[in-house]
Amino acid sequence: PPYRWILIGPARSGTGLHVDPLLTDAWVTVLEGRKRWILFPPAVDRRAIGMDPDRPQIPSSIWFRNWYKRCTDKHWPKEWTPVEVLQEPGETVFVPAGWPHAVLNLEMTVAVTHNYASEAAMGKEGLRKMWWEVVEMEPAFAARWRRAMQKHRPDLAAALVDEEEGGKGGSSISMKEEGRDISKRATV
Repeated sequence: PPYRWILIGPARSGTGLHVDPLLTDAWVTVLEGRKRWILFPPAVDRRAIGMDPDRPQIPSSIWFRNWYKRCTDKHWPKEWTPVEVLQEPGETVFVPAGWPHAVLNLEMTVAVTHNYASEAAMGKEGLRKMWWEVVEMEPAFAARWRRAMQKHRPDLAAALVDEEEGGKGGSSISMKEEGRDISKRATV
């Protein structure tokens, strides 16, 4: 997925509690400054940590002020125990797919990040779910990705998407999942 950034922000800036897009893993390397992270296991009740789908994302400085103590209290469910990281220059944090997390810059910070799809981490079923999310959210990118898979990983291309009848070499992608037509087509 095309998610690469240079992140630059002053103290008290950051990223509110969220889950990375398209079921991707990510890495973030700090070049200068420091970041405070909190990451929750995927099974956490998202409303219990302030992720309400009907409300805007809570900025990280406000989340740490209003929610942190509750989510790290000794009475907090053990299976929802967050991972906390204080990231220094030169260190890289790995964010697994599906883990809600918030990041707070503790001082002026410069970092680089990249989201990526990992077959090893997700397995074929996870990649299939990611594929259909990309098809629905970014059909033009799905078409480019499909062409790249056909060239470099034809086994994945065949596993993820059924080509149309008579489409040897393919002129389009059939957007069907388990017999369900999602009524989108992307030219390849």
